[in-house]
Amino acid sequence: MSKNKKRHFTNFYMETLVLVVVFIVVILVLTRVFALAGGMSARAEILTGAVHLAENAAEAVSASGSPEDLRGLLEENGNAGEVREGENCLLSFRYDDDLNPAPGGSFRVEVSWQPEAGGSFAESKVAVYWMEETEPVFALETAVCCPTGND
Repeated sequence: MSKNKKRHFTNFYMETLVLVVVFIVVILVLTRVFALAGGMSARAEILTGAVHLAENAAEAVSASGSPEDLRGLLEENGNAGEVREGENCLLSFRYDDDLNPAPGGSFRVEVSWQPEAGGSFAESKVAVYWMEETEPVFALETAVCCPTGND
């Protein structure tokens, strides 16, 4: 009877050990999945913000007749910068994590303004960057009819 009892306890401890090992493996796998999901969620939040900023910039382009008009619509709290090359213009605007205008913000929105030769039409590319990344998080192209003084 004593031998049978020892075998019973040994089996119980082995089963318990196997269950603990399985439990630990499941916890490790779930921890990794949750960490990966957290990272993906953070990146999705950045993408959502970038799309929102690009849409706002594209609407401002459609409401503008010149780069100066565009800058007037989007500049706030000193968040704007500008680079000109002849008729072409590249405007840069900074926004913080809450998408509010901020000179040192995490989001950088670059809007190019490229008028055609006649001056009545301008193409624009909007690119949104996160922090100092070199590849845009989101980009779009749009165009606008510019009013001429002859109309």
